[in-house]
Parts: sequence; structure tokens; C-alpha cells
Amino acid sequence: MRLRYSPVTLAPLLFVALACATNPNPNRKVAARRAVTEASIGCLDTLHVIDSVLTIVKMSVTPQDPKVALPRDFEGLFIAEFRSHFKIPPKVPLSVVTGWEPCDSLGSRCAGGVLNIGTVAYATAHGDGTLSNIAVVDVALSPDLTKSVSAALTAMSRGREVPSPGDVDSITLTLQITAEDKPDTVPDVRYVFKATVPHYDSPFSYATMPIAGVDARYPLNARFAGLEGSVTLAFTVQADGMIAAQSIDLVSAGYRDFVISVVDALGRTRYHPAHLGDCAVATRMKQRFVFKAPQ
Repeated sequence: MRLRYSPVTLAPLLFVALACATNPNPNRKVAARRAVTEASIGCLDTLHVIDSVLTIVKMSVTPQDPKVALPRDFEGLFIAEFRSHFKIPPKVPLSVVTGWEPCDSLGSRCAGGVLNIGTVAYATAHGDGTLSNIAVVDVALSPDLTKSVSAALTAMSRGREVPSPGDVDSITLTLQITAEDKPDTVPDVRYVFKATVPHYDSPFSYATMPIAGVDARYPLNARFAGLEGSVTLAFTVQADGMIAAQSIDLVSAGYRDFVISVVDALGRTRYHPAHLGDCAVATRMKQRFVFKAPQ
């Protein structure tokens, strides 16, 4: 039998596993990460900004289980309560770049780049108006934004202001907070706030795997059971090529030990970082890791 584990259950595990693998000295690691981010932002300041893009930062609320349906108007009511508690940070330094079309057929190189803002959160909504298992993934390496999102969700739960999940006791939710550069396409119910982000005309290339790949070891328990499967993770590769532990998001997986193996391997792996012009920059990636039973 194969077990499925939800991102809510695994999110804290991912953070702890990678932190343990890469963080023998947490304070030194935080300082190093801050230095990498500041160096990346400093290099971006030397590049030509072709224009500034007005984006609408929006929220979507979906059940993690695709077989579960949210009650009518649940999303709109949830976002309205979230907005009433959410405080926009006065300053959000941005350093994560994504490609700006046109891009090549593989999508690995683009004509320019734009700074990314957003995050993803997970929580379980209960019939008493509370939330549990709140976990926020720092997608764009913007800790102040992440803290504001977490604080708003915590305040909603404390005030028992979460909409009713309907006829069930609870629903596990995925909360996507993303930027949309076509404001007219964003329904009012999903609006969170506006942001203006720089658009660069320097050539952009995404991060790439090291030549040796990611050395994710086949778990011993899976080997004995003859299990096969795959793990898909989204994560942010920093300007130094290392994975930001707080940015890891589990997209799909079939077996817990496969996830632990991949996360541990990512903590030891240095990617070839993304580049915007001559600047090494952070970028977002999604990657699937396949485990085949040894012959």
C-alpha cells in the first residue's frame, strides 16, 4: 500500500529536515543567507530597468483534496476576512527573478526578467471558525511578507472568523498569494493589494542542476518493500546556487521517505544559479525526482 502525505503535514517536516542537514549553526546560516540576498539586490541595482510593472497581488483558496468542494462563497468570505487582518509590510525587498517573455522553446532563457512577489500557505479550516496547521512557504524570500500572511491567518483563527467548511468537520486548504500583471483579469473577491515591481531588459537564464545531479539516496525501507515513486517539489534557488530551506513546497509525493531523501539531498546540492545579465540572482524552480527500484 502506498501512502499519500499532504503538504500541510509535510511542510514543517521539510523545513526541519533541510535545516538539520544544512544548519549546524543557525545564526551563522541566517547571516550568510542575508548577505547573499543583499549582494543579489545590490547587483540588480546596476542593471537597466526598462519599466515598472503594476501587479495585483491576489489570493486563491482551494481544497488540497481535489475530490472535496468548498461551500459556495467560501473563497470570497475567506479572502475578505483575511484582508481585514492583513497588514502590508512598509518595505518588501525583492530578489527572486522570473523570466519575461519571449522565452526559448524550453523556457530556460528569456529576453528579460521581473521580480517576483508572493507566497503560498496551508491551513485546515474547522467548523468552529478556527484554523490549524498553518504553514507559510517563503516563495519570494520576503520574510516580512511571510510574517504578515501568517499573522493575518492566526488573527482570523483567534477571532473564529473563518467561514464554515459546510457539512464536513474540516477542510485542508491551499492559499496561493501571487502577482498578476493583468489587473483587469483579477476578480474583486481575490484582490489583496497592489505592488509595482521592476522589469529588466537584460537576458535572463533560469538555474540549472549541477552536472552530477541531485544525489537523493534510495531509502532503505523502500528498497526492502520494492517501492517506486516520485516527488515533485517547488523551491527557490538562491544567488549562490543553494536552496532556501524556507522556500520548499511539496507539490506531490507518494511516499514519505522519498520526500525526506530528496530534501536531504537538496540541502547538500549547489545548483548553477540563475542570471539576469551578469548578475547571479535567485529564482523559483519546480522539479520532479523519480525513484526506480534497484535491479
